[in-house]
Amino acid sequence: MEIIDAVWEKRNLGVSATEVQFDVNDIYEEVTDIFRKLTDEYVVARVPSVRNDISMFVQSMGYGYIEDMIHVEHDLHEINMSAMHRRLYEASSYRRMSTDDLNMLGREILNGMFSSDRISNDPFFEDSLVAKRYYNWVKDLLDKGAIPYVILYKNDPAGFIILMTKDGRVYNSVLGGGYRKYRNTGLGIVQKEQEIVRELGGKRLETLVSSNNPGQLRALEINGYRTKNINHIYVKHNGKQA
Repeated sequence: MEIIDAVWEKRNLGVSATEVQFDVNDIYEEVTDIFRKLTDEYVVARVPSVRNDISMFVQSMGYGYIEDMIHVEHDLHEINMSAMHRRLYEASSYRRMSTDDLNMLGREILNGMFSSDRISNDPFFEDSLVAKRYYNWVKDLLDKGAIPYVILYKNDPAGFIILMTKDGRVYNSVLGGGYRKYRNTGLGIVQKEQEIVRELGGKRLETLVSSNNPGQLRALEINGYRTKNINHIYVKHNGKQA
């Protein structure tokens, strides 16, 4: 069990927040006793899907289910593409983001780029906070050394991905998305991060996808990702009413 003081959410959402990651090997009596004592305004509990006992306990404490977070990985193998997928892929390219690219990304985020995460699906939070939170998240990632790429379709900016690594072998695709101009065009099936990570010398790529975003999950499956594990996500707003 890991308890994280999510101090950044005070800036982003205006509430004190704690995030709890339960472990598959946690001793039930020990972790539930600690969990009962959490009183921050916003508490997020991540429970491994195999720990139904902890899931039941968390719900008995008044926590509401909001999503599954599905952890997937890719060993960078070449994949078979349909003819349409291949055409879109070959018409797409990428580059490290310039200042202009980052400014464009900021505008896309502030115009409501994200809508499937636990914050945007939570009635306790206003829509404007979702964009603010992602905007700040990108800035924090870049401050930590993350690598931002713009994805181009026929040399036109169509989306982005942000990668991080601790060892140069395993890369995490932390955040990504398509720009408004290219929504509902089928371009979401194109993923260049496997190519980028091979170019960087990496050996494996990992990412997370929400069960609230089945389109992205399908795109990951088509591109050869395999499920590593699943966490059920529960949230509670202490002392507040929806």
